[in-house]
Amino acid sequence: MNFKNWIAAGSVCAGLAWPGAAQAADMWRAYTYNAVATVTAVKGLNSLFDDIKAQTQGQLSIRLNLGGTLPITATNITQAVSDDVVQLGDDAFFVGSAPVGGVLRLPLVAKSLPDFEKAWDIEATYLRQDYDRKDVVILGRYIFPYNVMWSRKKLKTLVDVKGQKIRVISPEQADFIKMLGGIPVTLGTSEVAAALDRGVIDGVLTASSGYGYVWRDLLKYSFRLDISFIDSLILVNKSAWERLPAATRTKVQSLVDEHTKQMTAAMGVEEDTLTKKLADDGMVVTTPSAADIAQAETLLKPYWKAWAAARDAKTQEAFQKIMPVLGR
Repeated sequence: MNFKNWIAAGSVCAGLAWPGAAQAADMWRAYTYNAVATVTAVKGLNSLFDDIKAQTQGQLSIRLNLGGTLPITATNITQAVSDDVVQLGDDAFFVGSAPVGGVLRLPLVAKSLPDFEKAWDIEATYLRQDYDRKDVVILGRYIFPYNVMWSRKKLKTLVDVKGQKIRVISPEQADFIKMLGGIPVTLGTSEVAAALDRGVIDGVLTASSGYGYVWRDLLKYSFRLDISFIDSLILVNKSAWERLPAATRTKVQSLVDEHTKQMTAAMGVEEDTLTKKLADDGMVVTTPSAADIAQAETLLKPYWKAWAAARDAKTQEAFQKIMPVLGR
């Protein structure tokens, strides 16, 4: 059975078992890289989909599939949406599909969430153009707090990164780990716990409210260098979107705007609470020294320019507009 038929067969079975599916005018499949139902991002998505079904009076129902439950890799979510394999995707691994998204993934480039959001509004114009060519519509995004470093091994300074295998989710994070002498490894979220348990990787980049707390039993150190915010895009297949009545699209867009804002805020609030709880429970939590921060910025400032120079004209244009907004 080929890839599309496998998913279609599973979706038929799921639809038969899902109360109310027969009454829905449209039933979409959604897929997320998130592998755990208890994280705030997944709870937020399920709340969003519940509201969509209720407020469209069943005209649109969306069923969420967690990362690893369909044969779609985390880096292929955009393609799965473009091909209408799933109608909606939650994609934090989109930089490979839309390289301009890497501008705001550059390590240490954004100094605060408000700065990131202002710059994202600029980047979004380029992202939407790119995705339109893929027959995909960006409905919105939510933002995780800063990714920081975590490890099973000693990790209290930048020097400790050397030789460690660290899971990353973007090429830009990978470049930074290489600068520090580490070995970057790209894995989907559903693969990380097993990789940590088996020693395939030593550590990860994530936020406490991302997966730092979920993977707490597999990690011992949290080095709180603010590397980069991670934005996750809510993507829909363009044809599926345009088949919806205009009134339904308006309602769905409004709900996406509302819920993604709440998701970003909720994760921001819980970040400090979860980090403190981890420290209280024995995690070695280290705030980077001024020297470590200065060293990181010294390494990265020439990298930012070199990164942009190696990209296409549109990405370079976006970079030139975004950097002043970030005070860089």
